[in-house]
Amino acid sequence: MTHVIPQQISHGIVLEQPSLTSLVGVNVIRRTAIVALVLGTALTLANQADAIFGEDAVQILPLLLVFIVPFIVVTFSQILGMRRAHLDTRGVQTSPRESFAATALLHAIPLRSVAMGAIVGSANTAITVLAALTDGAVLADIPTAPIGQAFVLPVLFSMISQTISYRRAARRIAERHQREAFEASQPSTQQT
Repeated sequence: MTHVIPQQISHGIVLEQPSLTSLVGVNVIRRTAIVALVLGTALTLANQADAIFGEDAVQILPLLLVFIVPFIVVTFSQILGMRRAHLDTRGVQTSPRESFAATALLHAIPLRSVAMGAIVGSANTAITVLAALTDGAVLADIPTAPIGQAFVLPVLFSMISQTISYRRAARRIAERHQREAFEASQPSTQQT
């Protein structure tokens, strides 16, 4: 779907609003995989150190979740950040000049991050509790630290990832606007 803004018509610039799926690319997946690998490894070392370095058994489901959850959260966060940058920069011909903290607190990033944390945290907690109860544990035996992490960490990952993606996309869009405006201002070399 193409959104046309009057000042874009006069400058010969028409921007298309990308679909969410069109924003997923090799670079997004590569960055997400690296982040998920680093975060998953750190969380595994923090939560299952006794299993890795000691004699406890490794808990497979939590091990998988600490890699899968960051991958999902960071992927969606990058997509949401880029999409918001496209929405915010329609018709804007200059690059936004705001600090990282200002970007993180603006552009509905906190709201989307809290929503992401609530959704992912609820799903992660339900899976963890269900698995523990299936293995014969009682609710009192389920540790609360991983449940707290399931809600808090996705909010933090989402805010940081959305902010970085928003700033990167806004910068690229502004550069494209400047290049298109420059090209439009140059005399045509074609014969009519």
